[in-house]
Parts: sequence; structure tokens; C-alpha cells
Amino acid sequence: MTQMQSTTSTFTASPSPRFEGTGLNLVAKRYVAEDHNPDGVTLIFFHCTGSHKEVFEPIIPDLLALKHPVEGKPIVREAWLLDNPAHGDASVYNDEALKRQEAGFTVEEWCECFKILYASGAFEGHTLIPIGHSVGATAIILATMPSALPPISFKSLILVEPSLITRAAWDEHLEQQEFALKTVSTMITKRRDTWKSRADARAYFEARIPWGSWDPRILDLFVQHALREVTVEENGQPVKKVTLCCTRLQEYTQYTNTEPHFVAADRVGTLDRSVAVHVILGEREDVVPEYCHDSVLELRPVASLQKVPDAGHFVVQENPDGLGVAIARILTGEAAPRAAL
Repeated sequence: MTQMQSTTSTFTASPSPRFEGTGLNLVAKRYVAEDHNPDGVTLIFFHCTGSHKEVFEPIIPDLLALKHPVEGKPIVREAWLLDNPAHGDASVYNDEALKRQEAGFTVEEWCECFKILYASGAFEGHTLIPIGHSVGATAIILATMPSALPPISFKSLILVEPSLITRAAWDEHLEQQEFALKTVSTMITKRRDTWKSRADARAYFEARIPWGSWDPRILDLFVQHALREVTVEENGQPVKKVTLCCTRLQEYTQYTNTEPHFVAADRVGTLDRSVAVHVILGEREDVVPEYCHDSVLELRPVASLQKVPDAGHFVVQENPDGLGVAIARILTGEAAPRAAL
């Protein structure tokens, strides 16, 4: 087992005028192996909606242990896991700031928070490879585009089950897309979000989709990091319970805010060809239809395309070991281009 150290840090950012004067806390966890290579690449992980940064923890030790097949040196310098500021630990730090907003936090604002962190010099001298799952993939693509802050240069991008679709494909399948969006939105607004204890919550998740299909380690991490303690009043008395870190409003907003996914899809086609784009999908088609992925894959040749067995859109949660193998194959140069599949 690779010996590594982890540290958690918070950074204050004001990604938009909505948060001027209060700012938001971007919470990051950094992992460094004892025998790390300062010339190696730095991996930065962006999770999906409703999740938390620690969801990637099961695959971090093996990635830090990867050695160059010829030189024998560690490939990875360090790994960073970032909370969306409306999720996980960050949601606790940002509770008051988020409550003061009538609209939910957006993926564009998450991207700007990361850009502010990058501009602070935190990654000076690092060679960056971001890894984004679902909406996290949208975030890292948006980071390559100019905004109030300059674009970020990455060595390559690893898109895991990206929630991207071109406008043309959306319009072509408009009825199906709108129905799916309405169904998900209704589920979110009616979903249970409070339990008497973490054990009670875990039992609830185990018996329901999608949590019931998750790797037990991932479910344990979800119960630990995607829930927080709250005090509610029952029969005139304060009672301690647990609730989701990502509120229903925040989750609803990130699912229904479709525009950034169109923008990010277009960006895939115009991104400098020197930046390698790798795609990892779940073998099972479930949440994101194949035509969504195809609409983006047709925009440019990808450096590699892999499909992880025993997994669908929630590949990070369902088969973390398989995902780790796929990422390792990219980092060691073993992943095949799409044409070879």
C-alpha cells in the first residue's frame, strides 16, 4: 500500500457578483505520496452533482503508486479532490452564503472558483490533468475558456461519463430530453432528504436506486461526507438529525441548468488539438443516452475511449476499481484511441 499524506484546505473565492462581500469557500483535499515525483503530473478531480470530493478516495492510492513503464519514477506528483461549493464539507462552510441566494449554485460558478484557486498560484509549476465526472466534466472544459479570468492550460482532460450533448442532438431528441429532465427534476423535489441518523440513512440508501448498486466503500463515504448534522424542531423540542449536504434546490439547479453543457460540448470541438481528450464511459447505457456521447465524440478525435464494465453513468460509484484501472491506462499510455476499439 502506498504511503501518503492528505491535507484539507479551504480557499475563499467570489465567483460572481452574487457572492461579493461574502465569498464562498472552496474546500480541497490534497494527497501526496511519500515517494512522490515533483516532475510528475497533478491530478485534479471534480465530482458529479449530489456527490462529494471523497468519492474518489478508493482509487487515489493506486494512482499515486503508478510508475513510469520505462523510467520507473512515479507518474503522479499529487492528487487534489475538490468539493463543489454547494456539496460535501464545502456546503457546511458556505451554508449561510448559499441560503441568501434565491437561485442555486451553478457549474459556471464552480469553474470560476477553481480558476480563482488556480490564479492564486496554488498550482504553480504543476502539470495539470483534471478528471471530471458528469457535471464535473463540464466544469473542467469550461475552465479552458476565457471568462472574467484567463483560461487554464491543461496537459490533457479525462472526461468520465460527461453530461454533455450538442444543441443539434438535444433538438433532434427534444421530446425525450425534456421528459427525462422533467422526470429527474420531479424526483429531486420530492426526494426524502432528512433521517434520524446516519445508520438510518444508510439503510434507506441501500434499498433504493441508484445507491443500492454502489460499491459498499462508496456508500460508506457518501453517508460520511454527503450528509451533515442539523437540528430540527419536533413537538416543540430540538432534535438532532442528518440531512443531505447538497440541498434539493442546489441539486435541482445543477440538473436543470442545461446551457453550460451545450457550451462545453461546443468547446470540445474547438479545443486546441495539442490537449489530449480522454473519455471513460460506463459499459451500461442508463442515465445518459448513447446519442449524447456520440454527439460530442463526433466533434473531434479523442486520444482514447474506454468503457468500464459493470457500470453505467455512476461509474465512479458503481465500479471505482474499474475506473481506477481506466485512468491508470491513460496515465501509462496504454489506453487505446477510439478507432482501435
